[in-house]
Amino acid sequence: MIRLVDALGGNEMHVARYYMKRGAYLAAANRAQGVVKDYANTKYPEEALAIMVAAYDKLQLPQLRDDARRVLALNYPQSQYLSKSWTVEEMPWWKLWK
Repeated sequence: MIRLVDALGGNEMHVARYYMKRGAYLAAANRAQGVVKDYANTKYPEEALAIMVAAYDKLQLPQLRDDARRVLALNYPQSQYLSKSWTVEEMPWWKLWK
């Protein structure tokens, strides 16, 4: 059951990353918010919060950006996304295992 929930959270993150790559920042923020809410016990909420920070920054919503960053800092004080912002990782098409 845990693997199934993890797979569902991974799928939501994949969609959020796709939306960020396409420039649909509001949709990406909504997907990431769903991951934080529905899949909090998986490995994805840290990246989801980072996507929310990046999406709200692109949407020029500083209050929401700062709130998401504050939650990220409180829950993940050692996060790599605190020192550098989340960016779309361009991977080769054949690297499916990441």
